[in-house]
Amino acid sequence: MKHVQIILGPPGTGKTATCLKIVEDALGRGVPPEKIAYLAFTRKAAYEAQERAMEQFKFEQGRLPYFRTLHSLAFKMLELKRDEMMTPSHYRKLGKILGISFKGVFDEDLGLHLGDGLGDKCSRVESLARITLRGIEEEHHRLNLPDLTIHAVKQYAEALKIYKDENGLYDFTDLLENYNHPLDIEIAIFDEAQDLSALQYKVAFKVAERAQEVYVAGDDDQAIFSWAGASKKFLELKGDQIILPQSFRIPRAVHRLAFEVVKRIKHRYVKPWNPRIEEGRVEYVASEQEIEFNDSESWMLLARSKYLLNRLRQAVRQQGFAYTYNSKNSLDNEMTRAIVSWESLRNGKNLGRHEAKNLLPFLGVKTRLTSQESYGIEDFGLPKEILLQDWMTVLKSIPAEEREYLRSCLRNNQKFHVDPKIIISTIHQSKGGEADNVVLLTDMGRRSWESLGEDEENRVWYVALTRTRETLYLVQPRGLRYFEI
Repeated sequence: MKHVQIILGPPGTGKTATCLKIVEDALGRGVPPEKIAYLAFTRKAAYEAQERAMEQFKFEQGRLPYFRTLHSLAFKMLELKRDEMMTPSHYRKLGKILGISFKGVFDEDLGLHLGDGLGDKCSRVESLARITLRGIEEEHHRLNLPDLTIHAVKQYAEALKIYKDENGLYDFTDLLENYNHPLDIEIAIFDEAQDLSALQYKVAFKVAERAQEVYVAGDDDQAIFSWAGASKKFLELKGDQIILPQSFRIPRAVHRLAFEVVKRIKHRYVKPWNPRIEEGRVEYVASEQEIEFNDSESWMLLARSKYLLNRLRQAVRQQGFAYTYNSKNSLDNEMTRAIVSWESLRNGKNLGRHEAKNLLPFLGVKTRLTSQESYGIEDFGLPKEILLQDWMTVLKSIPAEEREYLRSCLRNNQKFHVDPKIIISTIHQSKGGEADNVVLLTDMGRRSWESLGEDEENRVWYVALTRTRETLYLVQPRGLRYFEI
């Protein structure tokens, strides 16, 4: 690596736009797109950069082979196939052999199992030990997961290795551990670098070994994934620094509040930056129930701990609005599809097989559908007269609580199967997102409250505050454990 430039980008200051300007300047002086690597921590960021580059520079996807995540790059350069990778079914089979369960999801950005099953916990410790370049015993002690013995983790790690060897399989961490390919490139750009793990930095240095120019973009104040292996190397990087000074997201009122929180972080790069001209609003409310939601603006409803999110869901449901929770649309499920199917039948349309199979359980009939291309009301064994009745009367299998919620949504003209304007998530899940309005619960769970005052905890709340473009609602705590803002 010849020249390293560190791009420090506070919230909303346009790190991606800055990195793409570097790409534009390189192309302008004759650097082929195939000689530029743009590598990001998350798939979302990598895809966004690729799509924006394709649109801006009019390239086909094949001209940008190195616009991807580090995991994706390793998969490509190792010339692996999809059927050589561990899948959820493989983990379930391994769990069955060991008598442990995998109950959660696998996060491909973090490369970790995030569930609460014994298998998820064993996998998480085993993976983090490799990602952080620490030993299993040290990682087991650091995470301090309840009911998880070091013996169970070591047994799992050995069984996983044997299972992969016997079946010719690789896991996500294997991709990085086996990577040893300096790219034949002139420019390497690493976005979201504050979230890279020790192992990912090792890969990044190898990737950029032959590059003439290396750009590392990130914001140490938004480094909130140390629990998932994100290392401190971003603060230790050597190179020329530039600070992006102007936020295009944060209004003045929110900036003042965020600045007071960020001053609590002890180990950081000092980065002066300016808010938008607009004042914006910060409102302190006693309860989330006081807030009037709408679907004319975008909303993010955030909490520090997952168990607190149910409060936010209830507030939105009581007002009859659609929302996204755990990446799922509250108005895009089997129940709403059944309602749409019933209304289609009432309007004289027949259903396809998939629609008919989904509708059948909600009708409360024991009819067995025959195999055919389309289905009318008679194929369900029901008289045509029943079509005079609406879904509220006919689809009795929909639970009462859900029935009332759906009816409230319809009164508000909420559309089924359309992306909602309201997102409900933990602060960690909100990373990289933004909205016109942010609602933030200030209550904390016990484990996060015990970390109060530490840099990591202050960064988490700084990230939460800086998601909003217009109005920030701070919900006052109900209990004694809370973050003071």
